[in-house]
Amino acid sequence: MSTPTISRTAQSSELSRNSANVFKAAEEGPVRITRRDGEPLVLLTSPEFDRIHEGAELAAHLVTASLGDPQVPFVERLRGPFPWIAFLSEADEAAFAREIVAITRACASVGRFDKALVALRAWRSTAEAISAGYTPDDQLDWIEPTAVADPRTA
Repeated sequence: MSTPTISRTAQSSELSRNSANVFKAAEEGPVRITRRDGEPLVLLTSPEFDRIHEGAELAAHLVTASLGDPQVPFVERLRGPFPWIAFLSEADEAAFAREIVAITRACASVGRFDKALVALRAWRSTAEAISAGYTPDDQLDWIEPTAVADPRTA
């Protein structure tokens, strides 16, 4: 698995002298903090850390399922970490398995799991809608997004 791209590097003394600039840079992407007295550290936002952790957890679930009992179909093994897929049709369960594996592999190759997490949440939302009684035949009206003025600048 690839590691997240470091947006910039700063010396630990710069973090002490000009922390606001280093923190601002960390909001744009991980910052490697070099130190004379130890290993470099990486400063990143909490949401970025959470996405990395969630992506690694997703990948671990997929690896664990793939290494399970070969007598049990892979899709059924996915019901362990993702019990909500039981609400999907058999065809959708198979589509979920193919899609989540392909997207997660691609994401792991670049060290960014955002797309895989979006796909996972979309499939889970579909399962939740089905569990709430919605069916593919339901006529659902979707609200088209519209741009609104930023209330901080209005």
